[in-house]
Amino acid sequence: MPNPAEHFKQQMIEARRTQILEAAATVFAKKGFHKAKITEIAGVAGVAEGTIYNYFDNKRELLLAMIDLIGIQSLKGIVIDAPPDDPKTLLTMIMRNRYQLLQEYGHLMAPIIAEIFTDADLREAVYRRIVMPFITHLEQYIQAHINSGEFRPIDPMIVPRALIGATVINFAIKLSGIDPRYDKLSAEALIEQIVSLFLDGLLQSNEL
Repeated sequence: MPNPAEHFKQQMIEARRTQILEAAATVFAKKGFHKAKITEIAGVAGVAEGTIYNYFDNKRELLLAMIDLIGIQSLKGIVIDAPPDDPKTLLTMIMRNRYQLLQEYGHLMAPIIAEIFTDADLREAVYRRIVMPFITHLEQYIQAHINSGEFRPIDPMIVPRALIGATVINFAIKLSGIDPRYDKLSAEALIEQIVSLFLDGLLQSNEL
């Protein structure tokens, strides 16, 4: 049986860690990764600068943990822990999750991601340590459905990356309002069309 005091302590640690990471997201989005200072993040988080170093070795580790918390953690339960057997259900759950993410954090994540793509070292670290472990599970899921004969033979490496591209571009256009044609589509209708588009290309029978 878990020790109540130890459990409470762990909860407090996780809450403080999340507090720091959310503050980091705010500062990184405003100042950029390279110009942001740990002292500024500590100020927004309402903690001492030394407290941050109790959780993270340096600013890069802080950035990677922040991206993982905001961008990936909510997907782990869907894709890694217990992915549904039905591909349509899985893709729909992923789409809904990503749409909610962009609604809530798009204004913070967009400038951070843009800066990462100008820094080769950061880009490689984010891809290798955060993106790849998640995508690998999707590749394995797709390969399993290829092996079962449900999906046609297609390189499983391509599908998750194509899905990410289609998702980000379509959701960004809708949420930004730059193309009024998207106003006619509800979020659910947009998600359904993206899912159908991918399943039409994946399924052997082309039947949803």
